[in-house]
Amino acid sequence: MRALIVDDSPTARAQARSALEDAQEKLGLDFAMEEAGSGIEALRALASDVIDLLIVDLHMPDMTGLEVLAFWRKRAAGWTGPTRALVVSTDVSSRDREKALENGAWRFLEKPVSVDAMAEALEGLAK
Repeated sequence: MRALIVDDSPTARAQARSALEDAQEKLGLDFAMEEAGSGIEALRALASDVIDLLIVDLHMPDMTGLEVLAFWRKRAAGWTGPTRALVVSTDVSSRDREKALENGAWRFLEKPVSVDAMAEALEGLAK
């Protein structure tokens, strides 16, 4: 399975990668991980490959995580196998959570993402 971590902050991407690495070990999953530092980079990655797990920051300078999520959902519509999108943000307003979930996010996670929160969001994904 392939995962794409999208965040304009290199520190946040590294933290999300670490949480994902630890969570997948805990759950027995195996993701090949890619990173994108902007929404535009994410669209390029999503256009060229099947991404089973999208972890995307809600607020980025070039486009929102919801815009990236919408593109991913269109691409993922024909894919087989489990897919999940996780929206992450330091902004934990109920409005942002609702918007993310209404737009197809599996979960909304608060930054910094903990291993336990990541593992909970990934439970049930098959190898």
